[in-house]
Amino acid sequence: MLELSAASLSRKLDYPDFPEFAQYGIEMSFLSKSLIYTLQSIRSSSQIPIIPSPVEGGWYRHDGNEDSRHYVGPKECIVRLSDAGDIFAARGRVLECWLRFQESKSVRGLGVYSDTNGPDGKLWPMIHFDLRPSSSRLFWARENREDYHYLHSDPGNFFRVIGKIIEMEKRHASV
Repeated sequence: MLELSAASLSRKLDYPDFPEFAQYGIEMSFLSKSLIYTLQSIRSSSQIPIIPSPVEGGWYRHDGNEDSRHYVGPKECIVRLSDAGDIFAARGRVLECWLRFQESKSVRGLGVYSDTNGPDGKLWPMIHFDLRPSSSRLFWARENREDYHYLHSDPGNFFRVIGKIIEMEKRHASV
């Protein structure tokens, strides 16, 4: 049995900080309720402005890798709800937001991407978070659109990419 979808939530009551879902046409029936509750909770507790990815694939996918936490199955035959999302935290606060996601016990997969364009079309680090059923957390950093560096197996490159993101963020940090 599938978990209840986020379509049963009220935007004004359950995720008031994210009107973008409706603006971007993101179909909430493909998203897990827990995913949206987690996102709203982190936004509320951190007070960091967060913009959800405007790309449908940042929330759910009907094709591609079936192991992806974004994968829901074909539109005609949903196999599971997506428990993954991609977000853009306020420039200069991306790594602070990434650390806030680490405080959530439900977040089990957490990636940071140095190679994405934000909603404004300019280079902007993106955070992926997911609620995968796992006893241990998985951390990764991505560069060059296809190079994934995992903390547990490639810590040198993982921290090198984090360093790149720190440099990107320094340009936007408020004093």
